[in-house]
Amino acid sequence: MKLPDGNPINTQPPKPPAGNAGTGQPDPLRQLQSLQLENRQAVVARVAELLSQRGMDQAILEVRGQKLTVNLPGDRPELKVGDLLRLMREGSSLTLLDKLPATAETRLGQALIRHLPWQQHLDSGLSQLLATLSAGLRAAPGTSTQPGASQPVPTTVREALQAIARLLPRASTETTGLTFRPLPATSSISQAPLAPLTSLASPGTPGLDAEGVKQWLINSGVMTEARLARGTLDAAPTDLKLALGRLALTLLQHQNLGSDQFTRFTPLPSHELVTSPLQFPAPTTTPLATGDSREPASPGQMLRLLAGMLNRITVNQLHSQLLTTRSGAEGAPQINTLVTDLPWMAPGGEVKTAQLRIDYNQPEQQEKQGSRRAGVAEWRLNLAMDLDEAGKVFFDIALRQQALSARVWAERQATARQVNQELGDLRTRLTDLGLEVTELECRRGQPPAAATRLEHRLLDTRA
Repeated sequence: MKLPDGNPINTQPPKPPAGNAGTGQPDPLRQLQSLQLENRQAVVARVAELLSQRGMDQAILEVRGQKLTVNLPGDRPELKVGDLLRLMREGSSLTLLDKLPATAETRLGQALIRHLPWQQHLDSGLSQLLATLSAGLRAAPGTSTQPGASQPVPTTVREALQAIARLLPRASTETTGLTFRPLPATSSISQAPLAPLTSLASPGTPGLDAEGVKQWLINSGVMTEARLARGTLDAAPTDLKLALGRLALTLLQHQNLGSDQFTRFTPLPSHELVTSPLQFPAPTTTPLATGDSREPASPGQMLRLLAGMLNRITVNQLHSQLLTTRSGAEGAPQINTLVTDLPWMAPGGEVKTAQLRIDYNQPEQQEKQGSRRAGVAEWRLNLAMDLDEAGKVFFDIALRQQALSARVWAERQATARQVNQELGDLRTRLTDLGLEVTELECRRGQPPAAATRLEHRLLDTRA
């Protein structure tokens, strides 16, 4: 926003009482001189703190790594901590030129900060939600049913839960290793509304191939808004984020509440995601007990769980955008990043998640010997899974043209030993695909955890 010329920001605060002389407070004029600004030179500052002393509004600005206390003019724009201002030195004062619009990174960071404290793990949250199909709902106080007792799940709520269950691939125990089997559109659950989750298995369905894995990724919910913008989303809730939203709306209608009341329910967060909100891979949750021993949830608890899980998906979306935005800063080649959780259903009915990060680096075209040559693209995939028999397993795979390198980490010694025994066969199979395997190894333990830091970085500019 452009302000009228001549809005000086006085760097000289009111004189302190005589008794405060010699307190060692910094001289504002000396602070201004230490910035080494030439006359009529512009600089970018960040609002670090807003103050109100002796009836005068003041602000502490961060300018070139230093903090400067200034008096604010009465006709200033509305300011808040974190705002960026463009100032110009005019003699012994600073003139406010304009308030800079928030950068994409700043907007993403602010949105992330709002959602970070309210994330719920998808594995534990979905396990609790889907348990109501067998355990029923807890009766609310004031109903004819005894408070705390179980009552049947309403038909519309059951159908919304079934839609979520059908999106989850199922781990098969029919073969050695891990095979994912997607649930068909119609399953035995429709004939047994309160059947246990183990009845959802559908023998004979094919395992997930490359196309199935792609659809699993699309259904994770991290691409919901992008698909809506392109108009490629069906009317039915075909991904997890839409399916969770549909369940929330159904529960609200069952409680005779409007959709605008959803924000009244405080999300249930997972402790691990509060202490390490942007760590990858994120700390895994403790497995929940399965079966009818789990206490039924109330509609209010389900809504709070849904709010936390929707926040988790939103954080993954914002995290992906933030990493992509930062990588392309200052003219550097942009790396498109996708971070998401992929839930699946274990044989016992418990929901687990695979944590996935994909980085795609497509360098800009380069001039070489009078011709334009495109840089070499690179794909990088990081995957973290917690498997029943194998324990925690981590994959780090890089593909650059036909050259592939892969590292595997396993927490359990037996798993690491088994993986090392299979590496030779894996190398042969990858070579048969036309790939040049440059590195292939398995280590015991975990890979170094990566976390995104949210901080404000300023660049000084000259007019």
